[in-house]
Formats: sequence, structure tokens, C-alpha cells
Amino acid sequence: MSLSETEQNTRLNSTKSGRKNLRGSFQWIILRIIIPAIILIVLWQLIAYLTQTSLFDVINALVRLALVGDSDGHLLSEHIQMSLTRVIIGFTFAAATGIPLGILIGRYHLFNSVLGPVVEAMRPIPPIAWIPLAILLFRSNMLGAQVFIIWVGAFFPILINTTTGVKRTEPVHIDVAKTFGATEWHILSRVVVPSAGPEVFAGLRIGFGIGWMCLVAAEMIGGGLGLGYLVLIMQQVGQTGAVIASMLLIGLVGFLISYLFLYIEKYLLRWRQTVSV
Repeated sequence: MSLSETEQNTRLNSTKSGRKNLRGSFQWIILRIIIPAIILIVLWQLIAYLTQTSLFDVINALVRLALVGDSDGHLLSEHIQMSLTRVIIGFTFAAATGIPLGILIGRYHLFNSVLGPVVEAMRPIPPIAWIPLAILLFRSNMLGAQVFIIWVGAFFPILINTTTGVKRTEPVHIDVAKTFGATEWHILSRVVVPSAGPEVFAGLRIGFGIGWMCLVAAEMIGGGLGLGYLVLIMQQVGQTGAVIASMLLIGLVGFLISYLFLYIEKYLLRWRQTVSV
């Protein structure tokens, strides 16, 4: 083959590769930007028609909440800060209890036999159903009651996913570790926990999402600050635009935090081929 023919083949291959990349980029734009934008516009038009609220009303309410505040004078940033504080505390407790307990239940038959039925009996109870009991338990401590509701919502997804991940550890990997004289601590820290890592992170992401939803519901029972409380008081004074603006902000914050978890997962679990977005 002559040099000119080689150059022509190289150019032809590069052209085909460029077309494939362009086609892939075009498909990505359609699937990730255009179609979601169309769906959001359709949903917005439906909401605007049903509530008789325009986009200008929502934007105006959002700006007013950010610069002036609500009827009590609290700025939007204060509500966001308080909601994030509550959910971070509750989620931290859920992760600190759910992950170790999930490892024990998944790894050791005794813990699975004793605690497994208890978990399965309590797991179907909706977190919102715990609100009256939380108020009775914490009485005047509203923050404690709200953190407890968040803990209940985030705990079970973290626990179940951790348990599942531990149980899915390949027995041959554990047998090889034992063959090389690994202790139980080494087996847990270097075989079981890394193997369960993807499921644990999935449980953390799901648990945070459920905890965030539970937080918004728990804040509606009181507290004076928070995005859930903001939705409630704006509805009571008849400011539909502010209600929709607060709801959109709740969704945006949850969306951003979910993607933050996703990229942390992709960074820490680089040995995986893909992490679905």
C-alpha cells in the first residue's frame, strides 16, 4: 500500500470517527437537554393552567423571598440553611448507624437471624407515620423530632443496601483471603466493604433523597424555619407563586445533592466501569 493510500484511509477513518462523535453528542443533547426541557415546559404549562399562576409570579415571588423574606422577615437563604442543617444531622446519624448494622446483618448469621425480622417488620412503616410519635418522644425539642424523622427515612435504605452488598460478596474472594491468613478484620476492611461499596453508595444516595422528602414534611409541623415550613405558610397566606417557587427550590436542592453523591461515587469507585446517571 502506498503512502497516499495510507493517508486517505487515515483521513477516512478520522472522518467516520468524527461523524460518530458528532452523532453521539447530538443524541446526548436531545436526550439530556431538549427532551427534559420539553417535559418541564409541558408540566409547567399544566401547573400554570390549574393554579392560574404565571411564570412571572413565580420569579417575582422567588426574588422577593430572596431579598425581602417571608411574612416573618426570614430570608430564603435562612430557610435553605436550616433545612440543610437538619437533613445533614439526620442523614449523618442514619449513615453512622445503618452502615455498621448492615455489615453485621449481612456478614454474620446470628445478627441476621435476630435483627433481620425486626428490620423487615419496621421497614414498611412510612416515615411520616412516625411524626406523632416523634413529637411525643421529643416534646418541646422540635429539632430532635425532625432529625428523628429524617433518620427514620434515610436509615432503612442505607441499611438494606449495605446488607445486600455485603451478602453479594463473592465467597471465593473471602476464601482466598482466608487462605492467605487474613484475619476477620482484614476480610471486612479489604474484601467485604470494598465489594459492597457500590450498593452502600446507592443506599446513601437513596437514603438522602428520602430523608430530604421526610424533612420537608416534618418541617410542616413547625420549627419556624425551613423550606417545608415556607411552603406551608405561603399556602396559608394565599401566595401560590411563592409556594411553587419554594417547591421548585426544594427539587433543585435535592437534584444538586443527588448529583453530588453521584460524582463522589464515581470518584471513589473508579474501579467500576460505569456509574449510571
